[in-house]
Amino acid sequence: MRRYLLAIAYTLPIIAFAKDSPNLMTPLDKAYVTAMQTKQEATFYNAFLSSTIFIATADSPTSERTKRAGSNESISPIIIESNGEKYVMLFDTKERLAAWAKREVGFAALPGHAIVEMMGTDFHWALNVGTDHVKTFVPDEITWLKQNLTKAQAESVPAGTKVLIGAPAKIPNGLIEALKKTISSRNPEVKTAYLGQVFYVRDGEKPHLALVIDVNTKDKVAIGAICQDLAVSTKGLLGEGEYIDILANDDNGTALEITKAVKPFYAKRWWN
Repeated sequence: MRRYLLAIAYTLPIIAFAKDSPNLMTPLDKAYVTAMQTKQEATFYNAFLSSTIFIATADSPTSERTKRAGSNESISPIIIESNGEKYVMLFDTKERLAAWAKREVGFAALPGHAIVEMMGTDFHWALNVGTDHVKTFVPDEITWLKQNLTKAQAESVPAGTKVLIGAPAKIPNGLIEALKKTISSRNPEVKTAYLGQVFYVRDGEKPHLALVIDVNTKDKVAIGAICQDLAVSTKGLLGEGEYIDILANDDNGTALEITKAVKPFYAKRWWN
């Protein structure tokens, strides 16, 4: 599915703005600082891909709404030109975007991985301009992100394979919190979520985690986008060689059995 990104260009210095207090660090700032100190760049990239990112746009939204990859929509990012380079302006909070713009400006809110999927490599990206933790993404870096983006993949299991289902023997630190945050902040279609463990009894297999979601939509594109969002949120939290199945509950097979075996770790409140 093709999406069109319409560019509106401005020529401005992109770094001549007052800085935030260093005490107002966001989770993405902390990930960036940690990555710079430890040389573990994956810490920052994983945080960026799973964060909600605000893009300055030429059009003002009629209501606040988070988009995601898979939605058939277009955005019109404001492009800033500085020192011969063109930049798409990205921020990890609405407040930072407003402080930079110093005027009424539209925005689109997307998961970081959706930005990587949807946008091309024609421009640089400038993240959190006006703060103490500005990060510039160059085209080669954006290309690398595209090539290394986690993709949710379907797995086929031969008919007749014995399947053992139960509660996880061990849940990686931070996994439940990351899944809850991704569901509650961007995926309102999810009603309940369960985390189980599955073991396909066959050579070379080990027990692995399985996430089951109850959703209030049958739109396959939306369900695929939700599963992709959740898959990215687990990036960096699973051990070497570990993986997680993500299943929409169709009241059948493995997904149904997991909902019977474990209690949900997330249940949408009726007033949400």
